[in-house]
Amino acid sequence: MEKLAILSNCAPQLLQALTDRNWHSIVLIQTSIEPWLNYLPPMGGKVVYFHDVRADYFIRTIASPHRGTVEPKEIRAIQQQEQRVTERADVVGFVSELDHQRASRLFRMRAVGGVAAISVDTSYYTPASANWVRDPRRVVLFTGHLGHPPNVDAVLYFLKEIWPSVLRRLPDAVFQAVGMVPAPALVAAMAEAPQCELHANVPDIRPYFWNASTYVVPMRYGGGVRQKIFEAWSMCVPVVCTTMAAEGTGAEHSVQCFLEDLPETFAERVATLLSGAECVPMVSVAKNFVESTNSVTAAAPGFQRLVEKAIAIKRSQPFKLLYDLRWMELGHAGGIEQATYELISAIGQIDRRNGYRVIAPRSACCEWEFPQGFDVQLHYSDHAERETEAMHSLLVNGLAESFGMAPILNAAMRNLAQYRKLDFDLVHSVAGYTHPDLIGFPNILTINDLQHIHYPGFFTPQQYEERERLYRASADRANHIICISEFTRQDVHRQYGVPLEKMSTVWIVPSRNVWHPIVDSQRDTILGRMGLRSPFLFFPAHCWPHKNHARLVDAFSRVVGRLPSELKLVLTGRAFPTDHPAAVMIRERGLGSRIIHLGYRSPLEIRALFQGCMSLVFPSLFEGYGMPVAEAIIAGKPVLCSNVTSLPEIAGDAALTFDPTDVDAIGEALVEITTRTELRTTLSAAAIRRRNLFAARRSAIQTMSVYNRVYQELYGVNP
Repeated sequence: MEKLAILSNCAPQLLQALTDRNWHSIVLIQTSIEPWLNYLPPMGGKVVYFHDVRADYFIRTIASPHRGTVEPKEIRAIQQQEQRVTERADVVGFVSELDHQRASRLFRMRAVGGVAAISVDTSYYTPASANWVRDPRRVVLFTGHLGHPPNVDAVLYFLKEIWPSVLRRLPDAVFQAVGMVPAPALVAAMAEAPQCELHANVPDIRPYFWNASTYVVPMRYGGGVRQKIFEAWSMCVPVVCTTMAAEGTGAEHSVQCFLEDLPETFAERVATLLSGAECVPMVSVAKNFVESTNSVTAAAPGFQRLVEKAIAIKRSQPFKLLYDLRWMELGHAGGIEQATYELISAIGQIDRRNGYRVIAPRSACCEWEFPQGFDVQLHYSDHAERETEAMHSLLVNGLAESFGMAPILNAAMRNLAQYRKLDFDLVHSVAGYTHPDLIGFPNILTINDLQHIHYPGFFTPQQYEERERLYRASADRANHIICISEFTRQDVHRQYGVPLEKMSTVWIVPSRNVWHPIVDSQRDTILGRMGLRSPFLFFPAHCWPHKNHARLVDAFSRVVGRLPSELKLVLTGRAFPTDHPAAVMIRERGLGSRIIHLGYRSPLEIRALFQGCMSLVFPSLFEGYGMPVAEAIIAGKPVLCSNVTSLPEIAGDAALTFDPTDVDAIGEALVEITTRTELRTTLSAAAIRRRNLFAARRSAIQTMSVYNRVYQELYGVNP
């Protein structure tokens, strides 16, 4: 709980850092913050740096009664926590090869292990300057966290077993213990012992080193490496320590320091140094040693190697991609929801290595089915799920308050927990923008079109402002942009200045249903139930302004006398409002028997309409892609469509095109497609040749190529 409270305090800053830029790696210092792993998103190679193998040194402690008491259950808990760290991290680093070996014996390590020496800032810990006025007394110094049990034991041991012998030789000697939060037992012992000074919570320990004649580390147990020894070496103070205290430092007796394990010899060595024994050669060797092994410059490459290992491991692992579909409401996205489902399903037929996650309203995807063996997880964004999370937060915060702590699961903590639950490395946003709460993570953005820039009148001022703000920001922050047509790619380049190399063209995936022909008898029955027993042109589209219904109806009415007498124009999608210009024209010009609006229809009925029509008609003013054109081509049908935006690219040679703003041109095209059998035959043959361009597998492979490219770019270079 305490460690989570610490994380809660810094969670807003951590969340900001995670979303400000893409990180190659995340490094945790000390294993006691293992609970933080539950709140860190999976992106980035994870490194946990062991300052010590605490379970190991506690096990060694419990075997020696004079070195303090540790409950076996506490040791088990620490060992279990450190075991989890070695399983959950990509790389675990140790301060010495000795600790690495101890951990390898104690744990079943999944993580890769390595050693990175503890560093000391040798430019900060320097010998006293020439003008420093030194304390004339004979000062023996010990520094450290004075509440840390091994340090407390070291001071108590020194005061009881060693210091009296030193004072017998040199009664004027002074022992100074300098450090933070001293334990009560240490405070009492220092107060009772002669010639002892306790300096607690000082802002700078260097002056105490500059005054010291000898530095002592009389430790009997502990883990890791004593950084205090490196500090003393860097400041050219002679060191006397136990063999245990020097573990992992590389120290040799009488080379960098004196190793003394018996109280009497320890005291004698201290007294000798205090008496002015020559030690310049040794402190010089120690100074050079620490510069060459533990200075920031010397130690940094070892730490860098740990991070690079974690990045390499992350790069070699399968990626986990999140599709953010929280915006999805069935029937309100112009078919994007179906195209997204088809894309994910097509990827599922191919990819058995990587993981995929979907967050969406339950109603939008609860009936989706995916191939067996495809690693996909559905997360629902509905109100009920949010209520459950809120109740969990309430309980956890109530527990924290019962311990007198501030609430732990604040907004930033809840966001971190949600990101961890979603378990993703990359985000793919398919609706033209990336949601603000995900925009900072590595992401792929699909831009369908920039219609609002070309036809601002089709949007309210609020809609225009929101689209422009979200689209621009998302395009700027995206790692890569998928455009659903080459027209859209070039348009985004022109309008937003996005480099072409940052974008790829990948056509969206039509419904799998359109690939399956319906037998003629079943098709005719379905059409008959909809009142269609004569030839018809088919225009499937919502009544949005850019779909251009009014000009199509106007053109149809102008040439209706030149069209086959039984020919109908069939419309589907959202019904016209009564004041829609197209609806008004149909009523006023008496076209109700020739232009039929069927409203929403089932997927089977839509297939029958595509397969039974004489031709698709698609007079849209603006498209980023033009899904009905693709579906008609797959059905082998002729296409009559606009000659603007993406439509010529999608239709290719399977279409007769026209200017969608020219009513007369639309009318002439209607006459031509309905009266020239050879033209329809030619266009149908072209459609059949072209249909494989719309295969789901093709788009899936192209999309996966983008995912892999972004993932490798994230982890394929050194930080």
